[in-house]
Amino acid sequence: MIWDLFRLALRNIGHRRIRSWLTVIGILIGTAAVVALIAVGQGLQRTVTEQVERLVGYNTILISPRGQGFGQRIRVDLAALRAVPGVRAAVAVRTETAYVEGPGGQGFPTIIGYEPAMEEFASELNLTITAGGAPVEPGTVLVGARTAREYGAEIGALLRIEDRPFRVVGILAQQVAGRGGFTPVGVPLNDALVIPYGDLRSLFPGPELVLYAIVKLRDGASTEAVKEEIRAILREGGERNASIIDFEDLTNRIQSLIGGVQAFLAGIAGISILVGGIGVMNTMYTAVLERTREIGVLKAVGAKGHQVLLLFLFESGLMGLGGGVLGLLLGLGAAWAALAIVSRMFQTPSGLSPVLTPALVFGALLFSFGVGAISGMLPARRAAQLPPVEALRYE
Repeated sequence: MIWDLFRLALRNIGHRRIRSWLTVIGILIGTAAVVALIAVGQGLQRTVTEQVERLVGYNTILISPRGQGFGQRIRVDLAALRAVPGVRAAVAVRTETAYVEGPGGQGFPTIIGYEPAMEEFASELNLTITAGGAPVEPGTVLVGARTAREYGAEIGALLRIEDRPFRVVGILAQQVAGRGGFTPVGVPLNDALVIPYGDLRSLFPGPELVLYAIVKLRDGASTEAVKEEIRAILREGGERNASIIDFEDLTNRIQSLIGGVQAFLAGIAGISILVGGIGVMNTMYTAVLERTREIGVLKAVGAKGHQVLLLFLFESGLMGLGGGVLGLLLGLGAAWAALAIVSRMFQTPSGLSPVLTPALVFGALLFSFGVGAISGMLPARRAAQLPPVEALRYE
């Protein structure tokens, strides 16, 4: 009997193709919007997590200013950080602006301090050297691609930084805008100079204020224990504006932010599904009125009220399910298109792609079917409660 009702529902939908399609479109648009937003959001979360893992890593602690303003600095004692049990390496990113003279010109570029310990963090800082090597010895300098052209700084040339001579030992690779043209703190590497950290400290004596510090832990070290030691060191140094976060903290914050935006947008898109559900209800009410005599015939030949109810619920649910299937496909296509456009415009990592999980697929289909069935509940109840005699006499 259930199978017969199911086939009858499909036949009835097919007899009203145009109206059924218009009803399905209402569900389709809402489902597509929700699926696209969730797939894009999950894709962004996965990509961000992978990037954070690559840049920071599970065994890494980041010490940065607590505020959100650009260029804020914190006081960090690197020697004390390196002495903490469980710490394998610690580096700080410090930048200053200095007067520089070269064979081809002069100006005020950004100077970045470099330590050999940064070799472990070179990929994070985008220090890709195209010629020469790193500035390990005192009095050496690594120059950005644009700076090398503007200052005539070839390998072996002399630059004067704050009237102190530095020999060029390397040139950074040309950075493409949006693909590593900046360090994680926004310093344009094409226009920067990199000198030994000790030289930077001697050129600019006084309080050692850095943009941020990165601490690598030894295998098996307790992250929480090391963070407590770092907090104590910062308090002893008088630093009250530092934030200490690890990989888990950072990914949780980013995912919470993305998830909040995603939920807000999905809620807005859900309004479309509500509108589609109202469309299904309107269609089913019209169907009940148009098929009143048919309902009377069904009851006259022995159909029970619950069977008539199931018939109309099948019809409304199938229209919702049809909209869900098409909306799922359209939403996934829209998500791929949106991320492709974003990747091309902003030159984001190539791994950026939407995520379609089984939970999202079954959830979208079940939800769309449920919206259709619930929207058809009242019309179906009305059809089930029609007295057979009155239904047969209906004109």
